[in-house]
Amino acid sequence: MTKLDRPSLLSKRLPSSGNTALGASALIQAVIGVEFTLSGVNKLAEPHYVADFNGYVRSTPGATQGILSSLVQTLVLPHIGAFARLIEVSELLVGVILLLGAVEIGRRRFSGRLGARHRYEAPVALVSALAGLAAAGLALSIGMLLGEGFPTIMPGRAFTTAIPVELLIVPLGVAIAWLEFARFLVLARSSASVAVPGTRDILPNQADETTITDRSRTGPLNRSQFQGMDVWLQPEGEDDRLT
Repeated sequence: MTKLDRPSLLSKRLPSSGNTALGASALIQAVIGVEFTLSGVNKLAEPHYVADFNGYVRSTPGATQGILSSLVQTLVLPHIGAFARLIEVSELLVGVILLLGAVEIGRRRFSGRLGARHRYEAPVALVSALAGLAAAGLALSIGMLLGEGFPTIMPGRAFTTAIPVELLIVPLGVAIAWLEFARFLVLARSSASVAVPGTRDILPNQADETTITDRSRTGPLNRSQFQGMDVWLQPEGEDDRLT
């Protein structure tokens, strides 16, 4: 059994359902990006933001009790102005990065020149993964300051969300980070893969063999000639949609 014949536990290509799933994830990422972008812009537009931030933090249950209380009292409140600006800028940056990442995922769902691969995609995916983690961390911090706990049966929340919005964003941010980091690994691995010298056309023939035409040579390469070489075999007509 050759390397090309060896079965793999992981699929090398996504079906149409996987392509749709990535498109749906781009929509979720865009919504979270809009939320953080608007939140940051609202803070920038508020003329009394620092004073309001100070009052908000001091009034939260987490400022006087809970895991974050000592950190708030010793670090945040003495430097409230710096932390207010840090939150302001962080939310805006996280939102913009998530939006850009969502646009990239959506763009890659198209065929032709619009969906073509570019070298900047891997760094964008990595930064988007970090932005997803930052979004989850910011949302979790706010939830802890507000004294939110794990969702339970609470009659008092009969007419509001059973899961607080801040806690709802946490798993979504982690999921975005997971997805974008996986995209980064695929894109980085693809960029670093060993290519065959010259331009190649890879076509499946009727005998279930793979014939590889290398235009730098006089004829096609058969499977036995190609053993041991690390290449990405892509049959004609199949567009890679792993990213």
